[in-house]
Amino acid sequence: MNYKIFKLIFFFIPHHHIGGAERVHLNIIKALKYKPIVFFDYPNSDIISEEFSKNAYCFLITSNKRKEFAIRFLQISSCFLPVVLFGCNSGLFYNFVSKLKGKIKAIDLTHAFSFPEHGMEISSLPFVNLLDKRIVINSKTFNDYKALYKKNAIEKSLLNRFKIISNGIAIRDFDDCQIDSRFANFTIGFVGRNSSEKRPELFFEVVGQTKIKAKVIGDNFDNFKIDFPEVDYFENCNDPEIIRNQFSRISLLIVSSSREGFPLVIMEAMEMGIPVIATDVGSIAEHVINDENGFLSVVDKDFFLSFATLKIRAIIEDKELYRSLSLKAREHAEQNFDIKNFNKQYGELFYE
Repeated sequence: MNYKIFKLIFFFIPHHHIGGAERVHLNIIKALKYKPIVFFDYPNSDIISEEFSKNAYCFLITSNKRKEFAIRFLQISSCFLPVVLFGCNSGLFYNFVSKLKGKIKAIDLTHAFSFPEHGMEISSLPFVNLLDKRIVINSKTFNDYKALYKKNAIEKSLLNRFKIISNGIAIRDFDDCQIDSRFANFTIGFVGRNSSEKRPELFFEVVGQTKIKAKVIGDNFDNFKIDFPEVDYFENCNDPEIIRNQFSRISLLIVSSSREGFPLVIMEAMEMGIPVIATDVGSIAEHVINDENGFLSVVDKDFFLSFATLKIRAIIEDKELYRSLSLKAREHAEQNFDIKNFNKQYGELFYE
């Protein structure tokens, strides 16, 4: 990889807590030769996670004064050095792109459309001529953009600026003895934030119907703790090794989302040999193969509830089925999720 030309790289991302999208942003940052400067434009606290602080120079844009200072800094910088601006789900990013001139390269990333809500894919439309590259994580989101561009009469040639870069994770050593221990201590799990599109209430309905041991890894689940005190809750932790250790105790991951790009938690589960029951949204169907390494359901709430309950009961009665699902999930992760390709593509993107 050629890093001969030094460039100043600025990231614009909304959050500095660690969620699925934020872990992807961190992986992009780690793929770079030098630490970038990161502007957070939607900080929910003044405490920046250790992972971001270790890998980037981080600043919170919490006032107009800070915003004006940052714009001026970038304007001066771009007069002397090539500057790359990278934004994901950040209105601040498009605001800066529209105000800067000079040696600027602008790149944005879309994990998934926010439909039916008005999302950043809509807010970005006035700025598409200013974007040198647009990154999406799967062909589904690219096709969504093709339809959006057509609907808004945007020049078709601008679709050539899109590039698909799939997310990646580190593939670690795997001991298949874990499969037997997970089956013996069968635990269904939900990993993610408590938000409307994740639909955690469906997971808890599954818990209520199956009466199986359950674990939640995420934050802000107080509203469920009264009705489901028996569930094991692991919250408020940003340490990736501790989270991985907790995650590895789950036997079967439940993904009940109404929309997704491709959830990082599915990649992480499959890498650990944990099969998945998920809704068929985003590009999940490209990786979760029905009856082979997991199970796919339609989005409808009632159908998903009965489908997940039926599949869970079938799995816990058939150890060989569980073992086969687990081994094939791990095999798929080894063949498709290795972060080396992710690092190579992002390195080329920023330094080409």
